[in-house]
Amino acid sequence: MPRSNRTSIVALASIVLSLIGLGVSVAIYALHRQLAADPSFGSFCNVNEVVNCDVVLTSQYAKVLGVPVAAWAAGYYLTLALLAAVAGYGAWPGAAAASVRNARQAAAAVFVLAGFGLVFSGYMAVVALAVIRAVCLMCGALYLVALGLFATGWRLRRAFAVESRALAAARARQDRWVMAGAAAATAAVIAVGVWEAMAPALASLPASEIAKRSPEFYRWYVAQPVLQVPADGGKELGPADAPITIVEYSDFECGHCAALAKSLHQALPRYRGQVRVVFHHFPLDRACNPAVPNDFHRSACRAAVAAECAAEQERFWPFHDLMFANQQRLDAASLLKYAERVGCDRSRFEACIETAAARARVERDVRAGVALGVESTPTFFVNGRIIKGALTPELMSYAIALARAALPSLQSPAPKLAGSTP
Repeated sequence: MPRSNRTSIVALASIVLSLIGLGVSVAIYALHRQLAADPSFGSFCNVNEVVNCDVVLTSQYAKVLGVPVAAWAAGYYLTLALLAAVAGYGAWPGAAAASVRNARQAAAAVFVLAGFGLVFSGYMAVVALAVIRAVCLMCGALYLVALGLFATGWRLRRAFAVESRALAAARARQDRWVMAGAAAATAAVIAVGVWEAMAPALASLPASEIAKRSPEFYRWYVAQPVLQVPADGGKELGPADAPITIVEYSDFECGHCAALAKSLHQALPRYRGQVRVVFHHFPLDRACNPAVPNDFHRSACRAAVAAECAAEQERFWPFHDLMFANQQRLDAASLLKYAERVGCDRSRFEACIETAAARARVERDVRAGVALGVESTPTFFVNGRIIKGALTPELMSYAIALARAALPSLQSPAPKLAGSTP
Protein backbone atom coordinates (compact mmCIF):
# COMPACT_ATOMS: atom_id res chain seq x y z
CA MET A 1 0.00 0.00 0.00
CA PRO A 2 1.44 3.45 -0.90
CA ARG A 3 2.70 5.48 2.00
CA SER A 4 0.14 8.22 1.36
CA ASN A 5 -2.70 5.71 1.72
CA ARG A 6 -1.27 4.34 4.95
CA THR A 7 -0.90 7.85 6.29
CA SER A 8 -4.49 8.64 5.40
CA ILE A 9 -5.67 5.53 7.24
CA VAL A 10 -3.67 6.49 10.35
CA ALA A 11 -5.12 10.01 10.16
CA LEU A 12 -8.61 8.56 9.80
CA ALA A 13 -8.01 6.36 12.86
CA SER A 14 -6.95 9.45 14.81
CA ILE A 15 -10.10 11.27 13.70
CA VAL A 16 -12.34 8.37 14.71
CA LEU A 17 -10.69 8.05 18.13
CA SER A 18 -10.95 11.81 18.65
CA LEU A 19 -14.65 11.77 17.79
CA ILE A 20 -15.22 8.88 20.19
CA GLY A 21 -13.43 10.87 22.88
CA LEU A 22 -15.56 13.91 22.02
CA GLY A 23 -18.78 11.90 22.31
CA VAL A 24 -17.81 10.36 25.66
CA SER A 25 -16.71 13.76 26.98
CA VAL A 26 -20.04 15.33 26.05
CA ALA A 27 -21.87 12.46 27.76
CA ILE A 28 -19.74 12.89 30.91
CA TYR A 29 -20.36 16.64 30.88
CA ALA A 30 -24.14 16.08 30.64
CA LEU A 31 -23.93 13.64 33.56
CA HIS A 32 -21.82 16.12 35.54
CA ARG A 33 -24.50 18.80 35.10
CA GLN A 34 -27.29 16.43 36.11
CA LEU A 35 -25.46 15.38 39.26
CA ALA A 36 -24.84 19.02 40.15
CA ALA A 37 -28.53 19.84 39.68
CA ASP A 38 -29.90 16.82 41.56
CA PRO A 39 -27.73 15.24 44.31
CA SER A 40 -30.19 12.32 44.53
CA PHE A 41 -29.68 11.36 40.88
CA GLY A 42 -27.97 8.03 40.25
CA SER A 43 -26.36 7.37 36.87
CA PHE A 44 -26.29 4.12 34.92
CA CYS A 45 -22.61 3.60 35.79
CA ASN A 46 -23.23 3.87 39.52
CA VAL A 47 -22.54 0.14 40.03
CA ASN A 48 -21.18 0.00 43.58
CA GLU A 49 -18.98 1.94 45.98
CA VAL A 50 -15.87 1.33 43.84
CA VAL A 51 -17.22 1.43 40.28
CA ASN A 52 -19.09 4.68 40.64
CA CYS A 53 -19.02 7.53 38.12
CA ASP A 54 -21.14 9.69 40.42
CA VAL A 55 -18.52 9.78 43.18
CA VAL A 56 -15.78 10.69 40.72
CA LEU A 57 -17.79 13.36 38.90
CA THR A 58 -18.89 15.08 42.11
CA SER A 59 -15.38 15.17 43.55
CA GLN A 60 -13.21 18.29 43.65
CA TYR A 61 -11.01 16.73 40.97
CA ALA A 62 -13.82 16.83 38.39
CA LYS A 63 -13.08 20.50 37.70
CA VAL A 64 -10.00 22.46 36.59
CA LEU A 65 -10.10 26.23 37.12
CA GLY A 66 -13.78 25.93 37.94
CA VAL A 67 -14.64 24.26 34.61
CA PRO A 68 -15.60 20.56 34.43
CA VAL A 69 -12.75 18.40 33.13
CA ALA A 70 -15.25 16.92 30.68
CA ALA A 71 -15.73 20.35 29.05
CA TRP A 72 -11.98 20.77 28.66
CA ALA A 73 -11.81 17.25 27.25
CA ALA A 74 -14.51 17.96 24.66
CA GLY A 75 -12.54 20.94 23.33
CA TYR A 76 -9.34 18.89 23.41
CA TYR A 77 -10.76 16.01 21.36
CA LEU A 78 -12.41 18.38 18.88
CA THR A 79 -9.03 20.08 18.35
CA LEU A 80 -7.34 16.72 17.82
CA ALA A 81 -9.96 15.69 15.27
CA LEU A 82 -9.43 18.89 13.26
CA LEU A 83 -5.63 18.56 13.37
CA ALA A 84 -5.81 14.91 12.29
CA ALA A 85 -8.08 15.95 9.40
CA VAL A 86 -5.48 18.51 8.27
CA ALA A 87 -2.77 15.85 8.46
CA GLY A 88 -4.87 13.39 6.51
CA TYR A 89 -5.68 15.96 3.80
CA GLY A 90 -1.98 16.69 3.24
CA ALA A 91 -1.25 12.98 2.84
CA TRP A 92 -3.33 12.57 -0.30
CA PRO A 93 -1.36 12.09 -3.55
CA GLY A 94 -0.90 15.33 -5.44
CA ALA A 95 -1.42 17.54 -2.39
CA ALA A 96 0.10 21.00 -2.73
CA ALA A 97 3.42 21.67 -1.02
CA ALA A 98 1.72 24.08 1.38
CA SER A 99 -0.80 21.41 2.34
CA VAL A 100 2.01 18.94 2.98
CA ARG A 101 3.80 21.44 5.23
CA ASN A 102 0.59 22.13 7.12
CA ALA A 103 -0.03 18.40 7.39
CA ARG A 104 3.45 17.80 8.82
CA GLN A 105 2.92 20.51 11.44
CA ALA A 106 -0.55 19.19 12.25
CA ALA A 107 0.84 15.66 12.68
CA ALA A 108 3.45 16.99 15.12
CA ALA A 109 0.74 18.85 17.04
CA VAL A 110 -1.39 15.69 17.21
CA PHE A 111 1.56 13.79 18.66
CA VAL A 112 2.28 16.48 21.30
CA LEU A 113 -1.37 16.82 22.32
CA ALA A 114 -1.83 13.04 22.39
CA GLY A 115 1.21 12.73 24.65
CA PHE A 116 -0.20 15.36 27.00
CA GLY A 117 -3.56 13.58 26.99
CA LEU A 118 -1.92 10.29 27.91
CA VAL A 119 0.01 11.88 30.80
CA PHE A 120 -3.10 13.67 32.07
CA SER A 121 -5.17 10.48 31.80
CA GLY A 122 -2.56 8.68 33.88
CA TYR A 123 -2.72 11.44 36.49
CA MET A 124 -6.53 11.27 36.65
CA ALA A 125 -6.43 7.47 36.92
CA VAL A 126 -4.05 7.69 39.89
CA VAL A 127 -6.26 10.31 41.57
CA ALA A 128 -9.35 8.14 41.05
CA LEU A 129 -7.73 5.02 42.48
CA ALA A 130 -5.56 6.49 45.24
CA VAL A 131 -7.46 9.60 46.36
CA ILE A 132 -11.13 9.31 45.44
CA ARG A 133 -11.02 5.49 45.60
CA ALA A 134 -13.67 5.11 42.96
CA VAL A 135 -13.57 4.28 39.26
CA CYS A 136 -15.57 6.00 36.53
CA LEU A 137 -16.34 3.65 33.63
CA MET A 138 -16.75 6.48 31.13
CA CYS A 139 -13.50 8.06 32.31
CA GLY A 140 -11.88 4.67 31.78
CA ALA A 141 -13.10 4.75 28.18
CA LEU A 142 -11.31 8.07 27.74
CA TYR A 143 -8.12 6.57 29.14
CA LEU A 144 -8.25 3.92 26.40
CA VAL A 145 -8.93 6.59 23.78
CA ALA A 146 -5.90 8.54 25.04
CA LEU A 147 -3.71 5.47 24.70
CA GLY A 148 -4.98 4.82 21.17
CA LEU A 149 -4.48 8.46 20.14
CA PHE A 150 -0.91 8.43 21.39
CA ALA A 151 -0.20 5.36 19.24
CA THR A 152 -1.85 6.82 16.12
CA GLY A 153 -0.26 10.23 16.77
CA TRP A 154 3.17 8.63 16.88
CA ARG A 155 2.48 6.72 13.66
CA LEU A 156 1.06 9.81 11.99
CA ARG A 157 4.10 11.88 12.80
CA ARG A 158 6.44 9.10 11.64
CA ALA A 159 4.55 8.93 8.36
CA PHE A 160 5.69 12.43 7.51
CA ALA A 161 9.38 11.61 8.00
CA VAL A 162 11.55 13.06 5.24
CA GLU A 163 14.90 11.91 3.88
CA SER A 164 16.57 14.95 2.34
CA ARG A 165 19.38 16.50 4.38
CA ALA A 166 17.86 19.98 4.40
CA LEU A 167 14.45 18.73 5.44
CA ALA A 168 16.05 16.36 7.95
CA ALA A 169 17.66 19.35 9.65
CA ALA A 170 14.32 21.13 9.72
CA ARG A 171 12.73 18.01 11.14
CA ALA A 172 15.40 17.87 13.85
CA ARG A 173 14.50 21.42 14.86
CA GLN A 174 10.85 20.44 14.84
CA ASP A 175 11.70 17.44 17.04
CA ARG A 176 13.22 19.78 19.61
CA TRP A 177 10.03 21.83 19.66
CA VAL A 178 7.98 18.64 19.97
CA MET A 179 10.06 17.43 22.89
CA ALA A 180 9.91 20.86 24.52
CA GLY A 181 6.14 20.89 24.14
CA ALA A 182 5.83 17.40 25.60
CA ALA A 183 8.09 18.39 28.51
CA ALA A 184 6.01 21.52 29.15
CA ALA A 185 2.78 19.51 29.08
CA THR A 186 4.20 16.94 31.49
CA ALA A 187 5.47 19.70 33.80
CA ALA A 188 2.02 21.29 33.79
CA VAL A 189 0.39 18.02 34.82
CA ILE A 190 2.98 17.46 37.54
CA ALA A 191 2.37 21.02 38.80
CA VAL A 192 -1.35 20.32 39.00
CA GLY A 193 -0.62 17.12 40.92
CA VAL A 194 1.62 18.97 43.37
CA TRP A 195 -1.05 21.63 43.81
CA GLU A 196 -3.67 19.01 44.58
CA ALA A 197 -1.28 17.24 46.94
CA MET A 198 -1.04 20.47 48.92
CA ALA A 199 -4.84 20.56 49.35
CA PRO A 200 -4.68 19.50 53.03
CA ALA A 201 -3.30 22.98 53.76
CA LEU A 202 -6.94 24.06 53.76
CA ALA A 203 -7.19 22.42 57.17
CA SER A 204 -5.04 25.16 58.69
CA LEU A 205 -6.87 28.12 57.15
CA PRO A 206 -7.77 30.75 59.76
CA ALA A 207 -11.35 31.95 60.01
CA SER A 208 -10.35 35.34 58.59
CA GLU A 209 -9.13 33.72 55.37
CA ILE A 210 -12.32 31.66 54.99
CA ALA A 211 -14.33 34.85 55.55
CA LYS A 212 -12.48 36.38 52.59
CA ARG A 213 -12.84 33.35 50.36
CA SER A 214 -16.52 32.71 51.03
CA PRO A 215 -18.06 35.64 52.93
CA GLU A 216 -21.67 34.50 52.46
CA PHE A 217 -20.98 31.04 53.83
CA TYR A 218 -18.95 32.47 56.71
CA ARG A 219 -21.77 34.81 57.76
CA TRP A 220 -24.33 32.00 57.48
CA TYR A 221 -22.18 29.50 59.38
CA VAL A 222 -21.41 31.72 62.36
CA ALA A 223 -25.10 32.62 62.63
CA GLN A 224 -26.08 28.99 63.30
CA PRO A 225 -26.75 28.15 66.97
CA VAL A 226 -24.43 25.96 68.99
CA LEU A 227 -26.05 23.24 71.12
CA GLN A 228 -24.89 20.72 73.67
CA VAL A 229 -24.99 17.55 71.56
CA PRO A 230 -24.30 14.08 73.01
CA ALA A 231 -21.65 12.32 70.96
CA ASP A 232 -22.25 8.78 72.14
CA GLY A 233 -24.51 5.96 71.04
CA GLY A 234 -23.94 6.29 67.30
CA LYS A 235 -21.73 4.64 64.71
CA GLU A 236 -18.30 6.25 64.94
CA LEU A 237 -15.67 6.93 62.30
CA GLY A 238 -12.37 8.50 63.27
CA PRO A 239 -10.37 8.73 66.52
CA ALA A 240 -12.37 9.02 69.73
CA ASP A 241 -10.14 11.87 70.95
CA ALA A 242 -10.45 13.94 67.77
CA PRO A 243 -10.86 17.67 68.54
CA ILE A 244 -13.73 18.01 66.05
CA THR A 245 -16.87 15.87 66.28
CA ILE A 246 -19.56 15.77 63.61
CA VAL A 247 -22.80 14.26 64.89
CA GLU A 248 -24.98 13.37 61.91
CA TYR A 249 -28.69 12.46 61.67
CA SER A 250 -29.36 10.85 58.34
CA ASP A 251 -31.71 8.79 56.17
CA PHE A 252 -30.43 6.23 53.66
CA GLU A 253 -33.20 7.06 51.19
CA CYS A 254 -32.54 10.82 51.33
CA GLY A 255 -30.74 12.22 48.27
CA HIS A 256 -29.25 15.15 50.16
CA CYS A 257 -27.96 12.73 52.81
CA ALA A 258 -26.11 10.89 50.05
CA ALA A 259 -24.65 14.23 48.93
CA LEU A 260 -23.51 14.90 52.50
CA ALA A 261 -21.88 11.47 52.66
CA LYS A 262 -19.95 12.28 49.47
CA SER A 263 -18.85 15.64 50.86
CA LEU A 264 -17.60 14.04 54.06
CA HIS A 265 -15.82 11.33 52.07
CA GLN A 266 -13.94 13.99 50.11
CA ALA A 267 -13.32 16.49 52.90
CA LEU A 268 -12.20 14.21 55.75
CA PRO A 269 -8.85 13.17 54.20
CA ARG A 270 -7.74 16.79 54.61
CA TYR A 271 -8.16 16.49 58.39
CA ARG A 272 -6.48 13.19 59.20
CA GLY A 273 -6.95 12.36 62.86
CA GLN A 274 -8.75 15.62 63.64
CA VAL A 275 -12.38 14.67 62.95
CA ARG A 276 -14.71 12.06 64.40
CA VAL A 277 -18.04 11.37 62.69
CA VAL A 278 -20.91 9.95 64.76
CA PHE A 279 -23.77 8.65 62.63
CA HIS A 280 -27.36 8.44 63.89
CA HIS A 281 -30.47 7.25 62.09
CA PHE A 282 -33.40 9.55 61.44
CA PRO A 283 -35.51 7.81 58.75
CA LEU A 284 -38.30 9.93 57.31
CA ASP A 285 -40.58 6.92 57.57
CA ARG A 286 -43.40 6.55 60.09
CA ALA A 287 -42.69 2.84 60.38
CA CYS A 288 -39.98 3.72 62.91
CA ASN A 289 -40.18 7.51 63.24
CA PRO A 290 -43.51 8.81 64.58
CA ALA A 291 -42.14 12.37 64.51
CA VAL A 292 -42.56 12.71 60.73
CA PRO A 293 -46.03 13.59 59.38
CA ASN A 294 -45.83 11.38 56.28
CA ASP A 295 -43.98 8.38 54.91
CA PHE A 296 -41.58 10.36 52.74
CA HIS A 297 -39.20 7.42 52.34
CA ARG A 298 -40.90 4.06 52.59
CA SER A 299 -37.66 2.07 52.51
CA ALA A 300 -35.79 4.20 55.03
CA CYS A 301 -36.64 2.24 58.19
CA ARG A 302 -35.84 -1.06 56.52
CA ALA A 303 -32.48 0.34 55.37
CA ALA A 304 -31.67 1.70 58.84
CA VAL A 305 -32.42 -1.65 60.48
CA ALA A 306 -30.27 -3.39 57.87
CA ALA A 307 -27.42 -0.97 58.65
CA GLU A 308 -27.70 -1.88 62.33
CA CYS A 309 -27.42 -5.55 61.41
CA ALA A 310 -24.34 -4.83 59.30
CA ALA A 311 -22.93 -2.96 62.30
CA GLU A 312 -23.31 -6.10 64.42
CA GLN A 313 -20.76 -7.68 62.09
CA GLU A 314 -18.55 -4.55 62.09
CA ARG A 315 -19.44 -3.74 58.48
CA PHE A 316 -21.51 -0.63 59.07
CA TRP A 317 -19.43 1.91 57.11
CA PRO A 318 -18.95 -0.10 53.90
CA PHE A 319 -22.66 -1.01 54.07
CA HIS A 320 -23.46 2.69 54.65
CA ASP A 321 -21.47 3.67 51.53
CA LEU A 322 -23.04 0.95 49.41
CA MET A 323 -26.60 1.92 50.33
CA PHE A 324 -25.99 5.59 49.60
CA ALA A 325 -24.53 4.58 46.24
CA ASN A 326 -27.64 2.53 45.42
CA GLN A 327 -30.50 4.53 46.91
CA GLN A 328 -32.94 3.49 44.19
CA ARG A 329 -32.60 -0.16 45.22
CA LEU A 330 -33.26 -0.55 48.96
CA ASP A 331 -35.69 -3.46 48.82
CA ALA A 332 -35.12 -6.44 51.10
CA ALA A 333 -33.46 -8.57 48.41
CA SER A 334 -31.05 -5.80 47.46
CA LEU A 335 -30.13 -5.14 51.08
CA LEU A 336 -29.24 -8.79 51.50
CA LYS A 337 -27.01 -8.62 48.41
CA TYR A 338 -25.27 -5.52 49.76
CA ALA A 339 -24.68 -7.26 53.08
CA GLU A 340 -23.05 -10.21 51.34
CA ARG A 341 -21.01 -7.86 49.15
CA VAL A 342 -19.47 -6.11 52.16
CA GLY A 343 -18.65 -9.41 53.84
CA CYS A 344 -21.56 -10.03 56.22
CA ASP A 345 -22.55 -13.55 57.12
CA ARG A 346 -25.88 -14.08 55.34
CA SER A 347 -27.57 -16.20 57.99
CA ARG A 348 -26.58 -13.87 60.84
CA PHE A 349 -27.74 -10.84 58.86
CA GLU A 350 -31.11 -12.40 58.03
CA ALA A 351 -31.65 -13.43 61.64
CA CYS A 352 -30.82 -9.93 62.86
CA ILE A 353 -33.32 -8.32 60.49
CA GLU A 354 -36.12 -10.31 62.11
CA THR A 355 -35.28 -9.30 65.69
CA ALA A 356 -36.61 -6.28 67.54
CA ALA A 357 -33.19 -5.27 68.87
CA ALA A 358 -31.97 -3.65 65.63
CA ARG A 359 -35.21 -1.67 65.22
CA ALA A 360 -34.98 -0.58 68.86
CA ARG A 361 -31.55 0.94 68.19
CA VAL A 362 -32.95 2.87 65.22
CA GLU A 363 -35.85 4.14 67.33
CA ARG A 364 -33.40 5.20 70.06
CA ASP A 365 -31.57 7.35 67.49
CA VAL A 366 -34.87 8.85 66.38
CA ARG A 367 -35.77 9.84 69.95
CA ALA A 368 -32.34 11.42 70.41
CA GLY A 369 -32.79 13.38 67.20
CA VAL A 370 -36.23 14.61 68.21
CA ALA A 371 -34.81 15.77 71.55
CA LEU A 372 -32.26 17.87 69.65
CA GLY A 373 -34.92 19.38 67.41
CA VAL A 374 -34.07 17.40 64.28
CA GLU A 375 -36.92 17.68 61.79
CA SER A 376 -35.30 17.00 58.43
CA THR A 377 -32.35 15.18 56.95
CA PRO A 378 -29.53 15.60 56.81
CA THR A 379 -29.09 17.53 60.03
CA PHE A 380 -25.63 17.50 61.56
CA PHE A 381 -23.68 19.26 64.27
CA VAL A 382 -20.06 20.36 63.89
CA ASN A 383 -18.79 20.65 67.46
CA GLY A 384 -22.38 21.42 68.40
CA ARG A 385 -23.07 23.97 65.65
CA ILE A 386 -26.25 22.87 63.88
CA ILE A 387 -26.31 22.65 60.08
CA LYS A 388 -29.41 21.58 58.18
CA GLY A 389 -28.90 20.23 54.68
CA ALA A 390 -25.91 19.03 52.70
CA LEU A 391 -22.76 21.05 52.06
CA THR A 392 -20.48 20.77 49.06
CA PRO A 393 -17.05 19.24 49.76
CA GLU A 394 -15.48 22.71 49.71
CA LEU A 395 -17.99 24.18 52.16
CA MET A 396 -17.73 21.10 54.35
CA SER A 397 -13.98 21.69 54.51
CA TYR A 398 -14.61 25.31 55.44
CA ALA A 399 -17.04 24.25 58.20
CA ILE A 400 -14.47 21.89 59.69
CA ALA A 401 -11.71 24.48 59.38
CA LEU A 402 -13.89 27.05 61.16
CA ALA A 403 -14.59 24.57 63.95
CA ARG A 404 -10.88 23.96 64.22
CA ALA A 405 -10.14 27.68 64.32
CA ALA A 406 -12.62 28.07 67.20
CA LEU A 407 -10.89 25.49 69.41
CA PRO A 408 -9.77 27.12 72.67
CA SER A 409 -6.39 25.39 72.52
CA LEU A 410 -5.61 26.68 69.03
CA GLN A 411 -3.60 29.86 68.93
CA SER A 412 -4.79 31.59 65.79
CA PRO A 413 -5.02 35.18 64.57
CA ALA A 414 -8.52 34.42 63.32
CA PRO A 415 -11.39 36.48 64.78
CA LYS A 416 -13.60 34.83 67.38
CA LEU A 417 -16.57 33.16 65.72
CA ALA A 418 -19.92 34.72 66.43
CA GLY A 419 -22.11 32.43 68.47
CA SER A 420 -19.26 30.17 69.57
CA THR A 421 -19.07 28.97 73.13
CA PRO A 422 -16.28 30.29 75.40
